[in-house]
Amino acid sequence: MSASPFDICEVERRLIRFLDNQGLQSATVEALRRFTVGFSWITFGFDARWREGGQERTRRMILRLGPPKGIFAPYKASPEFVTLRALQGCGAPVPQVHWRSDASEDFGAPFIIADFVAGEAPIPWTPDGGPAFDEPTRANLGRQFVAALAAIHGFDWRSAGLDVIGGPTEAAGAAPDRIDMWQRLLGQWSDARVPMLEWAAIWLRENAPAAPCISIVHGDYRIGNFLVDAGRIAAILDWELVRLGDPVEDLGWICMQAWRGRSPYMCHLFGRDELLDRYNSLTGFDVAARAVRYWEAFGTYKLAVMHYGARHCFERRGYNDMRMAGMGAQIPRMLLQVETAMVRAA
Repeated sequence: MSASPFDICEVERRLIRFLDNQGLQSATVEALRRFTVGFSWITFGFDARWREGGQERTRRMILRLGPPKGIFAPYKASPEFVTLRALQGCGAPVPQVHWRSDASEDFGAPFIIADFVAGEAPIPWTPDGGPAFDEPTRANLGRQFVAALAAIHGFDWRSAGLDVIGGPTEAAGAAPDRIDMWQRLLGQWSDARVPMLEWAAIWLRENAPAAPCISIVHGDYRIGNFLVDAGRIAAILDWELVRLGDPVEDLGWICMQAWRGRSPYMCHLFGRDELLDRYNSLTGFDVAARAVRYWEAFGTYKLAVMHYGARHCFERRGYNDMRMAGMGAQIPRMLLQVETAMVRAA
């Protein structure tokens, strides 16, 4: 009986073989461990050791694998990889990436190998809506968080050739592209029609605001998807949904209730007006509050569709992750949130 490609001993064996094939002499892998965080890709950390120029080299690294039965399977590593490589030095902290493949020959799944970045991903939750950070920490992280987003949205993706990551290259196509994408995924993940989400898609098409431009859109820019080390944001993570589109989509996602609970602060970091004022000042855009409300409603629709994807990969694809089952159980609550978000955006 062959070993699972995600068994830690098999991952170690494949890593050593892969590093050797990249020309790293006498490559070994130490301190290999699997991280339990993340709802999509499977993540391992390891120390790579090899000899170069007669000296021993060591590098802490991350291996990310797109599981064949995961929510967004079949996965592609290339959009995330080429985006992260292009964004090096742009003003937003991103991990340095080294290797990737959309094929499964090396590790049994598409993969990315990147540098390990030290830090913790804050995922604050306060049941009563009280403060998750002290005031200086909240203000400090909030400034960095918006500055990094402004740098991403201001990046010259055309010169970098990032049209390869997908998405519209003209502003008029931004909202229709996203609605088409998530309607298509819902059709794959649900045999039954979902009236609330059909109504939401119609409303979103009829009320789409004009995009200020086309930019790189992270797609999941929020609390929990960045690392903090010694009071600074050390890396923006989880780029699997990256695509070209309306930059305001990321602002709407930040403002969703799912990332703040009862807190008055978006992502526990800033007030809605504070976020918009700072973002407009840094980008030179003139984004209206109404456009942010629209993309917040879209984000709630998108998150509801993701819950159908989680249920599908647990029930139909045999992906034995109980978090997927838990998301499936929350579908009725998500549909209520979609209705609320649409009413607020109208």
